[in-house]
Amino acid sequence: MFIECPKCKKRYNIEKNNDTYNIVCVCDEKLTILPLLSYRQSISEPGKVECSVCNRKYDLNKYRNNTEIACICGNLLVVQFPENFDTNFGRREKDHMSKELTDKLHGLIDTCRLIHFMRNLDKLFLLIVRVTTEMLNSDGCSIILCDHENHELVFHSVTGSKSSKLTQFRLAEGEGVVGNSIQSRRSIIVNDVVKDARFSKRADAVSKFSTHNILCLPLIVEKDCIGALEIVNKNNDEDFNEEDLILGEAVSSQIAVAIHNVRLTEAALKAERLAAIGQAVTGVAHCVKNMLNGLEGGIYILECEIEEKYGKIPKRGFEMLGRNTKRLKDLVQDMLTYSKDRKPEYKLTNLNELIYSVIELMQVKARERKIQLDFKLDDNIQEIEIDPKGIYRCVLNLVSNAIDACEKEGASVTLYTKTSDSNYILIEVEDQGSGMDEETLKSIFHPFFSKKGSKGTGLGLSVTQKIIKEHGGRIEIDSILNEGSKFTIYLPLKK
Repeated sequence: MFIECPKCKKRYNIEKNNDTYNIVCVCDEKLTILPLLSYRQSISEPGKVECSVCNRKYDLNKYRNNTEIACICGNLLVVQFPENFDTNFGRREKDHMSKELTDKLHGLIDTCRLIHFMRNLDKLFLLIVRVTTEMLNSDGCSIILCDHENHELVFHSVTGSKSSKLTQFRLAEGEGVVGNSIQSRRSIIVNDVVKDARFSKRADAVSKFSTHNILCLPLIVEKDCIGALEIVNKNNDEDFNEEDLILGEAVSSQIAVAIHNVRLTEAALKAERLAAIGQAVTGVAHCVKNMLNGLEGGIYILECEIEEKYGKIPKRGFEMLGRNTKRLKDLVQDMLTYSKDRKPEYKLTNLNELIYSVIELMQVKARERKIQLDFKLDDNIQEIEIDPKGIYRCVLNLVSNAIDACEKEGASVTLYTKTSDSNYILIEVEDQGSGMDEETLKSIFHPFFSKKGSKGTGLGLSVTQKIIKEHGGRIEIDSILNEGSKFTIYLPLKK
């Protein structure tokens, strides 16, 4: 039951009871509520009518059907609408809006349920964009993710009449309204794209779709923005509003959490698989290493006995056995190093002497390939604390790779040691070899990636990077295809 202030027209919802009590309105008007049995009931149809007792006017279009209005004179008006009466006005319109909001909230609940129970991202994205399209009453919806390696934005899941043409469509980083939303990390509503300079027409040109208005919501996980949720063309020529923005942000935050959770799960599974593989590889590698040691010893004894009995023998066969045995030992050692977590065994080491010992060892290989092996070592570098075996292995890998990369006779490989202003010692290996393209540079440190064919194991650079990271350092590459490469190791000075 309602009572309406005669002064300011504010309405109050009051309980039916048989006690008299007062309400002080916000305008300071005092409203007296009579006992329910004191009211005389009269029926009123919609429209602006007068109370039949005191002639006070009421706008009954503001009330629901069957609403009871307690007039201050003691009359009780009951609003009743005919069956075919148009109720799409006043309070009834708000009821209609309330139903729309309820539908949207149900859509949000459905989205949350999908996110928490589904672990397949592709299926999850497809269902989310469908629910979001219906929930926000729009023509289409897209989930767009960042491809940082290629500096692009990729349309992963799309709904709408032209969705098939936009799946996997790419924009440049920062392009369009969505690019601006991702870069600024804020939600954007554009209700007239023609007047907005940020709008990109490329997607419309490809799909033959006509975009009128856009709602873009960034997908933010912790400190990173991984993409955006984009909703286009609200139906019935309506504009996107603040309510759409709030609901959209609720959905986008859930999507971001879902992506983060799935990626964490995948990373954990991958780590478990790698740990299991690492344990298996470690066990097998130890066995193979012991067998290779026995094989080397057997070859040496066999060679000695043959020489003792028959005199000098051709070395070619034994050299071939030796080379391939060494390659197997290197592979096994790389597998052991890569598969096990280890801490560097620090010792005070003369870095220049260590580098020079690598150069002496590799001079034979360089001469065979007719490659010039040079060095320019900084004499000011004092002894530093490093794991000498680990760093020796890293430099040996880099020099060997550099020589292999030099396909032309007379090319050079140069080693440098340098100090930097940031408490690092630098080791540089620069070659005039074939260089690398962008695709190779992206994969160069991946395990078992090799451009040497049967000549390489694909673990050398992976092991090198691992050892440098264990020292708390880093390794960087500068390379130009057909001109050469430079690998730089940054080793932090221990204090």
